[in-house]
Amino acid sequence: MEKAKVIITKGGIEMAVNDKVEIISSSNPEIYGMVATIVDIKNDDLGTELRIKSENGLDIWIDADDAVIY
Repeated sequence: MEKAKVIITKGGIEMAVNDKVEIISSSNPEIYGMVATIVDIKNDDLGTELRIKSENGLDIWIDADDAVIY
């Protein structure tokens, strides 16, 4: 698995470690709209994922297409 510092999403948005993002995934309504900071980025055969951490301590991996720059 390759780690990356900067990615460009399918929509052409550039994201990097330490950027703030808003979660736009509707698959988990509990985190929809949450603002978090990108802690890590990984690329593999299945796509690109962001490890994000919110101010309230939530630390999870999400698909990069489920977030936008805040």
